[in-house]
Amino acid sequence: MTSHSTSRHTRARIISAAIITLGLAAGSMLTASVSTAAPAPGVPEVTAGLDYVALGDSYSAGLGLEPGTALPIPECGQSAVNFPHQLATAYGLSLTDVSCSGATTDDVSVTSQYAGVGPQIEALSADTDIVTITIGGNDLGFQEIAGSCIAVGPDGPLVFANPPAQNCASLYNAQVDLLAARIATQVAPDLAITYAAIAAAAPNATVFVVGYPGLFPDTIPEGGCFTDAFTTPNSFPFTTIDTAYLRATEQKLDAAIQASAANAGFTYVPTFAGSAGHSACASAGTPYINGVTLSESAFASSLHPNTLGETFLTDSVSLALDAAFPAVVPTVTPTTDPVASGPAAVAPKPALANTGLDAGPLTGGLALALLLLVGGGFAVRARRTAASR
Repeated sequence: MTSHSTSRHTRARIISAAIITLGLAAGSMLTASVSTAAPAPGVPEVTAGLDYVALGDSYSAGLGLEPGTALPIPECGQSAVNFPHQLATAYGLSLTDVSCSGATTDDVSVTSQYAGVGPQIEALSADTDIVTITIGGNDLGFQEIAGSCIAVGPDGPLVFANPPAQNCASLYNAQVDLLAARIATQVAPDLAITYAAIAAAAPNATVFVVGYPGLFPDTIPEGGCFTDAFTTPNSFPFTTIDTAYLRATEQKLDAAIQASAANAGFTYVPTFAGSAGHSACASAGTPYINGVTLSESAFASSLHPNTLGETFLTDSVSLALDAAFPAVVPTVTPTTDPVASGPAAVAPKPALANTGLDAGPLTGGLALALLLLVGGGFAVRARRTAASR
């Protein structure tokens, strides 16, 4: 064989190798396009798979709502339809829910609320992307306070108060507002310490501090709110004076939580003002909050969010999530015919047969087949030409 023929033969081998390499690369891209998993329908791509830890008390746990999760332990009263679980489903988040009814700030950051259950903060790490928390109400002792304010009638006296009192406003606010002082000197400092601990334990997370919805109405309806807890389930057994006093106390607690969240650099999710008109006193079918039921099985969930309330909390946090993780919408510049423009001039995209493949893999497969077919023929011709020389 002459050197000229040898050169042609070598060139044919190089061309064949290049075509095979291109074919393998195209096949690799096709495989990647088929194997890439997309988020479930309706799940924002920007949040899918993010690590989400839910901390907090009964307002995060969803106390009283069925079905329960029995996590971290059954005593926590955690619900599978609480707002953390609803958010995780809607946003495709990987949820670790350690919220537990009765939790205080110490139970979040320092102590073991129950034997065998560590502080909730142990669920956090540098890998945590999102945190939600409701906390502070049990530091104030708000539910116990509300329980002590149950009255015989709209003007009192109180049933369980010790010492006896006509209403809670006189009991807690005789000379100084004891509850306001407790919020300022005890609850607010405890919130600051707990939020700092969360920031240290989850340094890369976006933290959402969720406020408490209003339990008491901002305006008492003309017919009043009072119903007798001893004869009526889901009742509102508070005096007219205490209804205003306890709402004012809620407002002070909400302000302390909001200020502490801002100081920590966290995102505060307001729910107090947005739930006005949906307190336990609201007309049937509209409350976000359960009234008071004195039965053993239902008392714990008194003055806690019902199904409507849990949806409200989910929607409130969703707004904050959407703002913190905005969906990326690609900018598409429409291509128009310079001669004929407008909707009528745009040719429809050819429909694909229903093969179970989208246009990307199908187009890639056709291109790969054509490349191999043409390339293979060209390589054979090259070899034959070289051999004939």
